[in-house]
Amino acid sequence: MITPRFSLSQDEETVTITIRAPYCCLRELEAEVDDNAFLFYCKPYYLRLHFPGSIVDNDNRKSSFDSDTGEFTFTYDKAIPGEDFKDLEFITKFLVTKVDASYEGDERKVTILASETIQEDKEVDPNDLQQGFGFALQSHKRFVAISSEFSDVLDVDPSESNLEERRKLRLQYEQGKFDMGHYLGDFIEDEEINEIIAQKTPWYALNETDVTFNNKELDFLKDLPNIQYTLSNLQTKYAYNGLIDILYAYCYDRRCTFYEENSESGWTIVKLASTFCYLDAFETPKDALVSAFRRSVIYPLYRNYNLTVQILKDLKDLLHLGEKYMIKCLIEMYYIFLGGDCCRYILNNLFIKDYIIYIMTWDREKWQSYLKDIYTIEIKKEELGLNLAEIEQGFTLEEKLGKLEIKDTDSDDSSDDSSDDSDSDSSDSDSSDSSSTLNP
Repeated sequence: MITPRFSLSQDEETVTITIRAPYCCLRELEAEVDDNAFLFYCKPYYLRLHFPGSIVDNDNRKSSFDSDTGEFTFTYDKAIPGEDFKDLEFITKFLVTKVDASYEGDERKVTILASETIQEDKEVDPNDLQQGFGFALQSHKRFVAISSEFSDVLDVDPSESNLEERRKLRLQYEQGKFDMGHYLGDFIEDEEINEIIAQKTPWYALNETDVTFNNKELDFLKDLPNIQYTLSNLQTKYAYNGLIDILYAYCYDRRCTFYEENSESGWTIVKLASTFCYLDAFETPKDALVSAFRRSVIYPLYRNYNLTVQILKDLKDLLHLGEKYMIKCLIEMYYIFLGGDCCRYILNNLFIKDYIIYIMTWDREKWQSYLKDIYTIEIKKEELGLNLAEIEQGFTLEEKLGKLEIKDTDSDDSSDDSSDDSDSDSSDSDSSDSSSTLNP
């Protein structure tokens, strides 16, 4: 069966379900309501939803079908008028997961509807996470067997290194890859970089209420599984900080490509986010941002500290727009990784889809508390461990000395010219006196 594209909306009294099923057989249409459950069946489409509150199938029900668009619209009264059904935009949350099970020796299949689970923080031994990777370091044991196939995407093989070893390798390799000449070149010739910094982001003037999902994004969300994640406190930190690292890389790519599609976007995002390419994880947001800043002045085309500071401002503006906008960005990354001639699609399975599902179901108050720290963070040059301040100061001092030498040379030339002029004047004067003496 096909899950149709659908969207949900509400007002004080009603809930409206819009379903796009253009190739359906109307003779087999079924639409039922039972307390907080809604069932739609119209071959070959099937949709079952669980709402956070009860709806009522009474005489006020409205239903319609638009043959031009292939859309059904169902409107039902809320059992409790004025009740707010939260997060209706996150349609994945309301999908009922189906599991087909069969018994030995029995051809019958039983459809089990997954029940809602409660997320509780559980404690996990940090040593157990050392071998983990991917979203919240949840080990992907099946991936380890084929991890060597993705060496074009990953700079380390997770089957051969743990978290601590991956971090040491990353820092060591970054130090060797830093190009002082490239950095100085962008520091000196900064006209193009200043033009990039001066741009306004597409989300600069947006409000959270302005953010909506388009049809392509709805199609993506309705195909995701409805999963409840149970993470330890440490895993939650890793998940939050990894998201910051990923979104920083996204902001860098968007600004430096002038917010247009670019064939190098996949490479840029993966290379800047060590969460992706080194499967690294961070215990603090400061650590995540220091890593992002370092890699921003080591790997991409534009390597400029002032640019990295602007990217951090972009990130903070983006985070102010809430979960919906973050999900939109992650969906965009999903399709970037899906395309191209590299195997970056593996990152969708290791990170992107899990992050999107997790964001829709996480503890919003805990996330907002975490953001308070993010909004106050500033990263200084000295924290990057690349001696950027010394490099810039050394060039500035050398430039000043060069100007002083030029001035001294000009001064010497002027003195010589003055001396020559003086000698010439003296010679003319002597010649004049001699002439006067010979001719009385």
